[in-house]
Amino acid sequence: MRVVNLANGKFLGKITDLIMDVDGGYIKAIILPGGSKWPAFFGDSREMEVPWKNIMKIGQDVIIVDVPEVWTQKE
Repeated sequence: MRVVNLANGKFLGKITDLIMDVDGGYIKAIILPGGSKWPAFFGDSREMEVPWKNIMKIGQDVIIVDVPEVWTQKE
């Protein structure tokens, strides 16, 4: 599912993984790719972890998150 930042409307990527609290039975965070579209090929394995508290809205086609712009800047 596509993820967009509420702060600037920027497309952040598609969810690649989830961090779960197995004991509590809930999602703690979503994981988005960082860097290039082909991280393994180019040796860029950075990922963005977005805590569940930063998810503002889940729609049919997109998830809106509110993360600081510095999280979305490429190094």
